[in-house]
Amino acid sequence: MTGRHVFVLLILLMIICIINNMFTITQAYADSLRNALPQRIGNYNVEMKTDPTTPISGQNAKIFLKISSVNRDDLVDLPIIINISKDGFRQETTHPIFVPYGHYTDEFIFKEPGIYSLDVIILDDVYTGQNLTVTFPITVTTPLLGYFSNSSSSSVPFIATIVIIASTSGVILIYKRKRRAAKNIEHTGSSHEDRY
Repeated sequence: MTGRHVFVLLILLMIICIINNMFTITQAYADSLRNALPQRIGNYNVEMKTDPTTPISGQNAKIFLKISSVNRDDLVDLPIIINISKDGFRQETTHPIFVPYGHYTDEFIFKEPGIYSLDVIILDDVYTGQNLTVTFPITVTTPLLGYFSNSSSSSVPFIATIVIIASTSGVILIYKRKRRAAKNIEHTGSSHEDRY
């Protein structure tokens, strides 16, 4: 196989990997939220997770909530209110939401990087007769740093692409150096024979 064939094959492999990364499938979990932040308040367990794990400013982020009783029973039509704020200033507030079977998903675009707080206010009329508030921190990064975050779900394809490009470049450089060294040895050998 010639150097040209190796080069074309590596370029084709890179294109296939890039196209494959464009169509990644995200997983959905039915009952539990994996890698979620758990908190307990009153008779409730509240879990929160974002996708991507570290949201990127200016891009859509999904917020997953799971609310259950301390006995791990999912609660039907529990009323909550969600507040998202940054530096003490409220960015968004929802009207009362009835959480069906303990699971709720919302989407939000964080406008700038920083640390936001997500307040989940449980309108608890059953157990205590008062509202309970659970606060979760959400760290939002810039678009450039979000791709390098280890916890970001988009970081794996991005890092894989960088590794593929770097390894391809390394193979090409090694191939060219070996080829150049072989030519130098061949050229040195023929000029050495001409002297005698």
